[in-house]
Amino acid sequence: MIEIPFIIAFLLSLFAGIYDLKTSDIFEEVPTLMISFGLFYWYIVSLIFENFNYLFSSILVGIFLLSFGLILFKLKIWGDGDAWILGGIGFLVPFLNTPLSSFYPFLFLFSVLFVGAVYSLIYISVYGLLNKRIKKKFISQLKKNRSILLGFLIPCLIASIYLPFLAVIGVLPIIYIYSKTVEENMKKRIKTHELKKGDVIAGKEIVGVTNEDIKKLKKTKKYVYVQEGVHFTLVFPISLVILYILL
Repeated sequence: MIEIPFIIAFLLSLFAGIYDLKTSDIFEEVPTLMISFGLFYWYIVSLIFENFNYLFSSILVGIFLLSFGLILFKLKIWGDGDAWILGGIGFLVPFLNTPLSSFYPFLFLFSVLFVGAVYSLIYISVYGLLNKRIKKKFISQLKKNRSILLGFLIPCLIASIYLPFLAVIGVLPIIYIYSKTVEENMKKRIKTHELKKGDVIAGKEIVGVTNEDIKKLKKTKKYVYVQEGVHFTLVFPISLVILYILL
């Protein structure tokens, strides 16, 4: 019974993730299709089994995940499209056929946050390595702060003979400097006539500009800063599969 909506949720979120990687935008029809099909499917299931708990679960879990996603959007942690994809998954897959089904919404959120953290770390690492400007600025920051970094790293490495975890703590300042360098350089200044639908203006809410927005910006600005951020949507299908396998 859960297999059909699960497969649809996986395929649609995978499509949205690949589209996000290519365009930095979410195909607007995807979350609409996910929510509509989820409500329709669980309504039909409720009629067949004469048990409307299926439909109520879809509505409650969908609203819960969508609300959580919109809160993160307002906090500028991810885009509005990510929030709606998360909600769409909730409407489509409100539970899994496992003993831990009651905790599924919270387990799925934990899976998204954990996979998202690992994914983001890999993403910014690769992004920084492929960007010559970031590499130069990172090396410059290391040279500028080498006395402090070595003063922290060397004692930690020596002490790690007795407490191995201190070796990891010793490199945390280097990781922090790298992350900040990447974050500060994941935006670029472009001419307004180079703007494309879906581009995110730096400093604003993480919402892609529309064609109408671009027309207005062209009238008032010559240049804008575009935020390049982590393309996060691919985390959702990955999290779904991992949770399904583990449960």
